Amino acid sequence: MKLEDDKIVIMCKDPGQMELGIRHLIVQYKEKLYWQIKRIVEHHDDAEEVLQNVWIKIWQNIGGFKGESALSTWIYRITYNESISYIQGRKKQKLADWETSEPTVESQSEDKMFSHELYDKEEVLKKIELAVEKLPHKQKLIFHYRYNEELPYNQIAEITGTSEGALKASFHHAVKKIEEFIKKN
Repeated sequence: MKLEDDKIVIMCKDPGQMELGIRHLIVQYKEKLYWQIKRIVEHHDDAEEVLQNVWIKIWQNIGGFKGESALSTWIYRITYNESISYIQGRKKQKLADWETSEPTVESQSEDKMFSHELYDKEEVLKKIELAVEKLPHKQKLIFHYRYNEELPYNQIAEITGTSEGALKASFHHAVKKIEEFIKKN
């Protein structure tokens, strides 16, 4: 049974029903949060680890939720912050690994994969997905929120702590980069 967010908040703030309220949150949000995290951290195991941290933060802080924004916005904000913190913790290691790595057979074969003039639908989708994956993390996330989740800029601004103008610019740059990638490949 799917409950409305305000009813779940009431349950979560009642010590006798908090566990049940959190269970409802998990059922309603776990899949969306997992995919939000995975787009940022990229690997399944990392996404699962961050998701656990998100649920802990929600559990610890739901009592302080004031309702100044939608519950979903508050949850997405926690998820975004936890994902970015995780990335920042791993950033130095990833950068060092990237600088010392040799081009792989996989990356070389990606260039050849799209050398045809005509593509079938699956190839086009793979190409777009590859272009999105090449975006910087923040642009990738903004593109996802706007294009896939169809969130309005004001809600994305609350989630990311970025101004609407900056979000619009980031989305525009992301779309241009995707278009350029597709034209080149």
